[in-house]
Amino acid sequence: MNHGQQKLGSNRRAAIAGGVLMGLALAVVVKLVEFQVLKHEYYAERGRRQHLRDVRLPALRGELLARDAYPLAISIRTESAVVNPQQIRDPEFFARVVAPALGKKPEELAGPIAAKKRAGGPGASFYVVARHLTPEQRERLKPLQRTFPIHILPDVRREYPNGVTGAHVVGAIDAEGNGNAGVEQKLNEELKGRDGLMQVLAGSRQDRFLTWTRRDSLPGVNVTLSIDRVIQHDAERFLREGIEQAGAESGTVVVMDPRNGEVLALANYPTFDPRRERPTLEEAAARHSNIAVQIPCEPGSVMKIITVTMGLDTGIFRPDSPIYCENGAFPRPGRRAIHDVHRYGTLDVSGVLIKSSNIGVAKISLAAGPQRLYEYLKKFGIGGRTGIELPAESRGILRPLACRDSRDRNCWTPASHEYIAFGHEVSATALQLARAVAVIANGGLLVQPHLVIAKSRPAPDGREAPLPVEIAPPKRVLRPETAITIRRIMERVVLEGTGRAAAIPGYSAGGKTGSAEIFENGRWLNRHNSSFIGFAPVANPRIVVVVTLNRTPKLGGVSAAPVFRKVAETALRVLHVPMDRPETAPEEQPPDPPKPPSPELLLASAEKPAPPEEPPAAPVLVGPRVPDFRGRPLVAVLREAASLGLPVETLGRGVAREQSPPPGTVLAPGMRVQVRFAWLP
Repeated sequence: MNHGQQKLGSNRRAAIAGGVLMGLALAVVVKLVEFQVLKHEYYAERGRRQHLRDVRLPALRGELLARDAYPLAISIRTESAVVNPQQIRDPEFFARVVAPALGKKPEELAGPIAAKKRAGGPGASFYVVARHLTPEQRERLKPLQRTFPIHILPDVRREYPNGVTGAHVVGAIDAEGNGNAGVEQKLNEELKGRDGLMQVLAGSRQDRFLTWTRRDSLPGVNVTLSIDRVIQHDAERFLREGIEQAGAESGTVVVMDPRNGEVLALANYPTFDPRRERPTLEEAAARHSNIAVQIPCEPGSVMKIITVTMGLDTGIFRPDSPIYCENGAFPRPGRRAIHDVHRYGTLDVSGVLIKSSNIGVAKISLAAGPQRLYEYLKKFGIGGRTGIELPAESRGILRPLACRDSRDRNCWTPASHEYIAFGHEVSATALQLARAVAVIANGGLLVQPHLVIAKSRPAPDGREAPLPVEIAPPKRVLRPETAITIRRIMERVVLEGTGRAAAIPGYSAGGKTGSAEIFENGRWLNRHNSSFIGFAPVANPRIVVVVTLNRTPKLGGVSAAPVFRKVAETALRVLHVPMDRPETAPEEQPPDPPKPPSPELLLASAEKPAPPEEPPAAPVLVGPRVPDFRGRPLVAVLREAASLGLPVETLGRGVAREQSPPPGTVLAPGMRVQVRFAWLP
């Protein structure tokens, strides 16, 4: 090969190399144009997302307060530990080191983290290692954060200072902080507020070095409820005792102010503990089963109040109008006979209600006609929701009066008004019955039962801005003189009829028993939905109380009436209602004098030398130290006590003035801190 050929080959190779370099340079330029011009915003945003993180700042959920401003549900700021499972190289090693610091077993962490690490996809880069860290857990995690990518995020814990009391009213929240029962669920959007956002600038190893707030959190609305804690507590206690004594499966008690519809107590059994984040299956079922507003049942003889009221209000009957009660059996051609428990001859209208005659009220309904009965049922609110601030309220069962066509079976039959007159073919909730009897108690007005009496939103300066609460005004549905007449008849039910066990010492009371036999699987059971509804005092009723005991072998006068008496007695005392009857108390027997010891016992004790006294051993005090609560408001005291795990008993209102034991004392197991509150002079 000559020199010219070598030079030509060299030039060709140089040209090829230059072409390759030019191609590479052109590709780089194209990519740069794509990165910097065509897709600049796309890649810039990807770069920002690699170094910027949005961290949620949970808003403080609004407080739920009783009518005396005592907190029923409050939120406490806490911290939670989280990790990105994709950054954990060895989940088992991580769990063996970190789990003991949190008081957990290693398998509790290793399994879920490994599963998320394998799964990938949405949600696989976030796992909560521990929620609501205690100060001790936080300190033990600090050194581990240098080795493992453990991040501490702000969190919020819900506390229920009243415990189980009022659980079905207050409700509970789920793991995401949303209400899933009671007022917590119904008013969730108002209570939860709006979370804030904090942006975190992280390095290449995701180590945080700069944070700033993008949006401040907005606290939720504080809600004051009409519930009275003492009445609520006793209603739950007496309901539980009544269910045990009657052999019932469940039950409910509703206490309401008939003048304005404020619910003073609403108790159900079975109940649940809202403080448990992981309830048992039984508690989970009870949490979502608010019997008083969700489960209607046949009211039985309680419905006779509406039928008799209709007869008097329309002017068809007077209280002394005679009705022949057929000596216990009322046969009709082509229809099932109506029976009474006892054989009554002629009773006046008052006696029909006092003796609870099915035949008597059926004849009142026959005289008035189905159209009028249907209208009065609607007037008393039967078949319609009350609008109370609780989820999943039932409207009960009141079928349409008129049928759509000849094939329609969901309507009244020609005989329906005869049976509905004494509580069959119709269902109502305990709250609907409370609203119905309130019409009699308040002089003929249909009120809206409600729990919320005030709302306010916390302001940045520490004050609270009140928010409007809309309640439907009372609606007149009955003549006042009719209501007064029915009240007097219902008083006689307690004095001389089936409700004698409901008589309240020192107070007049009126009411009506109900015992609806249960029809199940094609046969009548020896079980009843027994009830008692009533009011007190008769002249100016301040309370309406409804008691229902489900699936009990006992009738309402024996099982439900005593519960009414106990609950009403507590409510009247708490509301400082003056007595209108002389109170009779059983005579107290003097205690038996102590018997003198026998001579043999005295001789034996004298001969036996007393053991030498040993000095008491100094107790070893182990427990948290009591902080200084003095000068703090009630909510602040409850929050700090909850965060330290201190049991606290509060007395009075205002700011803390005295406490026992004093600050700095080591609280022994079983002891509690008593704090007295008073307004500053």
